[in-house]
Amino acid sequence: MHSEHLRNVQLSWVAFGWFVGLAVATSVALLLMATGVLSPAGSDTGWWLTLAVGIGWFTGGFTTGFKTAAAPVLHGASIALFTFVVWFLLNLLFGGLTSGASAWELLGARSTALALLEQGVAAIAGCWAGYRYAPLRVE
Repeated sequence: MHSEHLRNVQLSWVAFGWFVGLAVATSVALLLMATGVLSPAGSDTGWWLTLAVGIGWFTGGFTTGFKTAAAPVLHGASIALFTFVVWFLLNLLFGGLTSGASAWELLGARSTALALLEQGVAAIAGCWAGYRYAPLRVE
């Protein structure tokens, strides 16, 4: 791919793709809860939430890849890394207000790494698919 250059990464589309991914993932999770497939006390909750996050970030990546038509891998990786920026800012502003512990303490290192890996793979796959279907590409 000739378009994988940092100058082709558009941060506004990265943020937009992240918000689309979050909205779709939340909508899928709410749909699964409304149909009774996903319950808060269920033992298989993690697998369904993994599916919802994968669908959401794939959709966010697809939207970004289709609209930018350039640097799909860099855009997808940036969408996944944008999660760290948002998570850091939210913990900085609101961390420990309700429970006394920040999200850094509540979510382990393994869970954090797996969630970031899933978001990255789904966003990169979505960006690549959107890039492939884009009518005009930057080469």
